[in-house]
Amino acid sequence: MNYSDQGQAKMDDTTKQASAAARKGTRMVGADRALRMLLVVVVAMLSVVSLSPAQTLGQAKLDWRQRFLGILPLVKPDAKDPVIAVADGKQITLAQVDSYAKTEARLINATTTNETRAVWRDALDNLVNRTLLAEEARRRKIQVPEQEVAARARGFHITSASGETVASNGAPEQQMLEEVGDSLRIERMLDEIFKTAKVAPTKAQIEKYYNDHKDLFVSDPGQVRISHIAVKIPPNATPDLKRVAEQRINKLYKDAAKAKDFAALARENSDDAQSAQKGGDLGYFRPGQLPPVVEKQAFATKVGHLSSIIASNIGYSFMKVTERSDAKYAALKDVRSKIALVLLNYNEDDAVRDLLRKLHKNAKIEFRNPPNRPT
Repeated sequence: MNYSDQGQAKMDDTTKQASAAARKGTRMVGADRALRMLLVVVVAMLSVVSLSPAQTLGQAKLDWRQRFLGILPLVKPDAKDPVIAVADGKQITLAQVDSYAKTEARLINATTTNETRAVWRDALDNLVNRTLLAEEARRRKIQVPEQEVAARARGFHITSASGETVASNGAPEQQMLEEVGDSLRIERMLDEIFKTAKVAPTKAQIEKYYNDHKDLFVSDPGQVRISHIAVKIPPNATPDLKRVAEQRINKLYKDAAKAKDFAALARENSDDAQSAQKGGDLGYFRPGQLPPVVEKQAFATKVGHLSSIIASNIGYSFMKVTERSDAKYAALKDVRSKIALVLLNYNEDDAVRDLLRKLHKNAKIEFRNPPNRPT
């Protein structure tokens, strides 16, 4: 019986800038906003485990920066573009949602029909929420210098309702300035909210995350050394031949349970000629290098004990674990900054979600029978 090597994945390291920021628990404002947007990518890389519904703002795995700052509804007004929602008096058109959904689908790699349908609905919700946040920022009289808006606007472009880029004369158009201005006002408003909400993770939160997600911080997955005895069955074996092979493996299993010399029993009886000559020894294996059913038993079996009998299309076998080195984990002090970054992102999302709940209570939102998109 051959066990294939499937390899294993390792968690990426974060950047020095991100680690330093997380250690200090700081918020990055003003000139550091570009780095702050970069941290969105870093946090996404660190979020190895799936988030529960309570940890995400919507159906797709985007954080508040990506939802409300990174994707803008920059579509040229078109009288033929149907309005499908109105949030506090501001119209949201079909083309805007389509454009947003296209970008969101690319970000989260949504490819199936069900995924793209969910993304489209999520895009509509995000544009409604962005509108509510922008209106709240205006109500709070959040100000952003015009030159900062113009500088940020140069990084975006406007598309037509059909999705084609609209050429400009080099200067940002008014629509673009308005949308980028909304983004900056939302960002500054949320910065203020985050300060009062105390989103920086506490020492206790970091330690709890570390203990609850130890599997994310494996520095050495450990390994097991196994030996086995195999009884093969020929292709297209008759029921009688299978019965004989099953009886034989059961007898060998009982003999192995009592035997003092497993290697001798394997040399004399195993049908796996290659390992039999080595006393059944198959060598060392790390997680991911064995078929799942075999790996589960190999790592669950104590040293010196036998696994259960494993049936396959080529016969029967059982293992004896002869050596083991347990998994080793990175020390908390070495991953504290990475965890802080992940939790900071979670806590900010929670604060944004709380604000949106309050805004929805007083908002006037109308959906105008949106078509079943995407088609």
